[in-house]
Amino acid sequence: QRPTATMRTTLSRLAFVSALARTPLSAAFAPVPRRSRGIVDFGRVLSRDVPFVGSRPSARSTAVGRRGLSSWNPDAVEIARVNKDGLEEIFEDIDRSGREESGYVVIDVRGDDEILATGKISPHAETLPLPIIAANGAFNLEEEDFEEAFGFKKPSLDETIVFSCRSGIRSYQAAQFAAMAGYSNLINYTGGANDWFR
Repeated sequence: QRPTATMRTTLSRLAFVSALARTPLSAAFAPVPRRSRGIVDFGRVLSRDVPFVGSRPSARSTAVGRRGLSSWNPDAVEIARVNKDGLEEIFEDIDRSGREESGYVVIDVRGDDEILATGKISPHAETLPLPIIAANGAFNLEEEDFEEAFGFKKPSLDETIVFSCRSGIRSYQAAQFAAMAGYSNLINYTGGANDWFR
């Protein structure tokens, strides 16, 4: 069976976004390990009292552009993983103490059409679709420009950004874009909306 024009367009867009995120297509579709409870980072349970390990990349090494993207080391920043129970705890923390006090910013990178179909995962989740992050270099914008463009306050470098999408693939790529912009406290909700609305 020959691929349709829509399929070719979709595959081309996916390849483009994947190339931007420096993730091969084969890795983009690799299964993500799941954990039973809590916030998990490759086998270590994260606590709000334990600082993240690693150093922030310098602004020079994370500049967006040909030189910045080609010299960015994806292993420089660990992207933590969280399951549904862990994300519920994060939302409870935000609900109790607010964004500033909790230190969390949750960003859903699904498209507006996907969010209209299912609804938001939480009133505390901001919407910023992955293609907009990729095309606009969203995390490299100045604070005022970011807020004007996207309607919410730009995450500070010391806040923890939690990314969500439909199934954990685009959210991981969004976390990579944030890492390229100098963020180091990053979490990927691996279940995504498929898991959340189940």
